[in-house]
Amino acid sequence: MKKLIALITTAILAASMVTSCGKSNSSSQTGHKWENSETLNEWQKSLLEAQGLPTDIEKLTSSQKRSIQHIYEMITYLNEKYDEEFVYAGYVEPGLMDEETLYARSLSDKKKRTVTVKIDSDGDFTDDYMGSSVADYCEKLIGDYIRSYFDSDEIGYLMFVNTNRINSMKDVEDGDFHWDIGVQNVFFLSNNDVCLEEIESFSHDYANWLFEHKIISNNQFNIVRNTDIKIISYSNYDTYYHEDYFVSRFNMVIDTQKVIISGSTVDHPKYYDIEEYIN
Repeated sequence: MKKLIALITTAILAASMVTSCGKSNSSSQTGHKWENSETLNEWQKSLLEAQGLPTDIEKLTSSQKRSIQHIYEMITYLNEKYDEEFVYAGYVEPGLMDEETLYARSLSDKKKRTVTVKIDSDGDFTDDYMGSSVADYCEKLIGDYIRSYFDSDEIGYLMFVNTNRINSMKDVEDGDFHWDIGVQNVFFLSNNDVCLEEIESFSHDYANWLFEHKIISNNQFNIVRNTDIKIISYSNYDTYYHEDYFVSRFNMVIDTQKVIISGSTVDHPKYYDIEEYIN
């Protein structure tokens, strides 16, 4: 197996790489020991075939055998723990500078967030899937703030999680995310309701709000025309970047140190110290 198995398209994942939810291994037990099987199941063969690798176990290298077995056990661990169907999204072999890591997605998650699975020093699997509740809370806070500010429900809002090191809601007090979550926010607003200058003016208050809640984020405000905002979703939002709908855009990136502004009226990205910008 290659050092980093490339991500596979969602279509292929959904069609051929859904694992069984059967309780066939002991992956979720404390002190997990890898199983050394000399056979491949259909799920493993499908994954190997999609990667252009042999589906005959005798033709795999020892490293490839180990990887395909570990991948299967790690994704089955997710299936068993959450009683959901997860699909493979990537894998990193253990190395001098790398932890063995599986990347997967739940078929029931419409936002297609990536879940990671690792094995700790005690031999236990750990994952960050429960962090999705934290992400949902973050999304609700941001969505409520934006809609309240513009006093409108006619705002399309999609959030994609880039990083999340918070596994429990107990670690989020009063909406303080401790700079441990990083998200990409995509907003769609009608040109009948708002203009680019209003977005630019709003950005100062919004940056201050994000700073108070310690949320790292990449924020894209798209002004569109001839659009029913309420039908924009994760499955069709890219349609509204077409010239038939798109009017203008304002981008703002914020982290612990800086704010970056770019968009339709900005020739080059502008960088600000975060304290300078919010004040």
